[in-house]
Amino acid sequence: MRMTRTPSRERYLNELAELLTAAGWTVTPRYELSPPLVRVTHPALERTGLSVHVEPLLCGDDEVAWFCDSSGRYLGTRFQLPQVLAAVHDVLGPLVAEAGWPVPSDEPQARPRPRLGRKPW
Repeated sequence: MRMTRTPSRERYLNELAELLTAAGWTVTPRYELSPPLVRVTHPALERTGLSVHVEPLLCGDDEVAWFCDSSGRYLGTRFQLPQVLAAVHDVLGPLVAEAGWPVPSDEPQARPRPRLGRKPW
């Protein structure tokens, strides 16, 4: 897998944005930038936020997509979205709390599981 193509990065960022939005964060995609990124903020934070982009790293012979923040800290792989959510919460949560607002969740929202079996008539 070669992740130099922008659509792969955007797909991974979209997955992260969906999770962050469901947890209560405000997410602004900035795919026109290089590298493409999402800006994570909260209404309590006027100009403060966190930019997250995807960084491909080699793991053996494979490339693994890692989410990286604007300071260069690796937050987790694309397979560790709950860990990435917790890392964003660890950075921005205390600032939101200090502003006197309720802090968004650091836990992913439970997705409804599809029901197996016969359809209800």
